[in-house]
Amino acid sequence: MTQAPPIYLTYGIAAVMTATILYVRRRRLVRPRPLRLGTLWIAPVLFLAIAVSTLLQFPPGPHDWPWLVGAALAGIAFGWQRGRLMDIWLEQESGQWMVQGSRWAPYFLVALVFLRLGLRGTLEMEFRAGAISPALIHDGFVLFALGLFATQRAEMAWRTLKLARAQITEAPQRSPRVPLPEED
Repeated sequence: MTQAPPIYLTYGIAAVMTATILYVRRRRLVRPRPLRLGTLWIAPVLFLAIAVSTLLQFPPGPHDWPWLVGAALAGIAFGWQRGRLMDIWLEQESGQWMVQGSRWAPYFLVALVFLRLGLRGTLEMEFRAGAISPALIHDGFVLFALGLFATQRAEMAWRTLKLARAQITEAPQRSPRVPLPEED
């Protein structure tokens, strides 16, 4: 019979792997990149399909729904905050919308990782005690991810459209390329 590795070894390996991934990801998060407004809907739709198929595969019971709604609402709150951490601007030379994670974005991801690790340990204890099912734990994390990605993308799209409207209303007053009707 094999013995499970000590818990501190498991958490140590997870911490080293997480730190490595976050270090590599941190560089990408703070680098400006083009924002394609038309593709922001793809990740939320994929996660919606995953969430629906997961919920259909193992339908939650009536007592599970409050927990699932809570997980989705937590994902929405974190997604809104994560979307707010993104800097969005219009490159004047190219006319391309750009997005860049703020310097706080990597710390936000670290907080999410630690939250997940803490919840994972707590939920595993509840599972061992027979209080919750593994399907509920999985469904909760899937709905959290759906809320996170959908709200982040929606917040970014809403803010980009708001900035675009501001650009349109200001353009006739500042842009020499768009003549005003009185100047003709």
